[in-house]
Amino acid sequence: MNLTVSLRYTDRVEVTLIDYGPKSRVSEKQLGPDEVIAIEGAGTFSSVDLLGNASEQLSKGKDLRRFSARVHFESTRRGHASLSTSFIPFIEVRWCSRALSMLVLSTRFGSFLQESQRRSFVTEEKLLVPAEVRGTAYEGKVIGVLKGAHDLYNSLVKDGVEIEDARYLLPLATATSFFSASTLESLIYLLRKAREGYGIVTEELRVFARAVHAVLASVAPALVGSRLSFSGQWTEYVPLDPLRSPDGVMETLFDGSLHQDAKLIDLRVLKGIEEALRERPQLIPHFQSTVEAVVIEAPSLAAYHQSIRHRTVPTAVESILEAARRALRDPRRCLVIPPGVRSSESREAAFTDACVRALELHEVLVEEVGPAASIYLIPQSVRIRTCRVYDLFNLLSPLGFVATRTCSASQWEERAIAYKVWREVETVAPWLGSLMGEKCRHLGYCPEREWCPIILKYRAYSDEEHAIHNRPREPPEQRD
Repeated sequence: MNLTVSLRYTDRVEVTLIDYGPKSRVSEKQLGPDEVIAIEGAGTFSSVDLLGNASEQLSKGKDLRRFSARVHFESTRRGHASLSTSFIPFIEVRWCSRALSMLVLSTRFGSFLQESQRRSFVTEEKLLVPAEVRGTAYEGKVIGVLKGAHDLYNSLVKDGVEIEDARYLLPLATATSFFSASTLESLIYLLRKAREGYGIVTEELRVFARAVHAVLASVAPALVGSRLSFSGQWTEYVPLDPLRSPDGVMETLFDGSLHQDAKLIDLRVLKGIEEALRERPQLIPHFQSTVEAVVIEAPSLAAYHQSIRHRTVPTAVESILEAARRALRDPRRCLVIPPGVRSSESREAAFTDACVRALELHEVLVEEVGPAASIYLIPQSVRIRTCRVYDLFNLLSPLGFVATRTCSASQWEERAIAYKVWREVETVAPWLGSLMGEKCRHLGYCPEREWCPIILKYRAYSDEEHAIHNRPREPPEQRD
């Protein structure tokens, strides 16, 4: 195997600030997020009026920077997150590993557009070498495992396996890119994790955090500094963080079993709500949190990464070290083998062998170098245990998890989980299961480019009607 081709290290992640807000101009003076948010925040005590309040301050000769610094310090130390959630940076991140994006994209407030491994072929140049093994005796071994996995990935694709199936073999060291429209508040935990060493902290995360802090502090120094100075136990909105030390809690929740797809462990229905919603289903959108289905699942890391982007579903996740250790002990049950790979015994054997080799080196690195280096070797086929809570929005809305993920255009593993959630709920609460369905059931038409027979379970449908529903529409005219 040729190991001479140079690969990029994980500490070369790139962060670019594209734009940010809010910002405005008042009386020929440019106001940044510090000033705008402070003035609007102070306006809650009288009147929210940026132009009027800023002009009044300026006419009195007030220093808006000093005023903003005081407002942000006083507000953040009292725990008012409304100011830090009002600052929205627009960031592009490139040459980021799947290990880091899995953490960043799970944050509470934000929207992300990520490069898709379902649709885009992964070239060898997208393999990232953990910065932690640079110059060590393990660097060559790590590169060998990474390239071996990619060689098999390439072979599977050439052999006709779909890209979305072959990607399950790829490790978390695979590079990705994404656009983030998040908030300062969403990033606080990540900045603190990198600075204070919460759980597993990679050099990639440290570089990312330093770059993010630099660009944010350059445009909103008072708000960023004040928010970071407010600290204590649980003073952040904690995202899903599988990059932490093993704790055994999920093992207890799963009671030692795997539950490879999904298992309902609790269905909470407030007293009297069933009768009300059955009689008047039009009230469902107004009572979303009155019903909650608590489900334990064990998806692959590939499917988990996709599911957390449906951030309307509260989720808990185990340490990735626990998931990897279990997969090495029992690869047959703890690796997700995609259909395109399972169709051939030789493919499946090669796939499993490559995953086991990566997991074996991962275990060695945990002991010899540390988990910050080892996690990058974990294949995306490894199952990770989660607990998710589905409310009525995620059970019934066409924008919710079940309706969206049971669509035939959805990724196959997530689709299987969504159908299992539906059947599990239906078994316990038939009245609720009878209201659930795929996206087309709730919409009354199929919004995909090509329609499938699913909609025929609910109504008559045709190519002509599909074309009518999906014809591009001109934006409505502005009216006086």
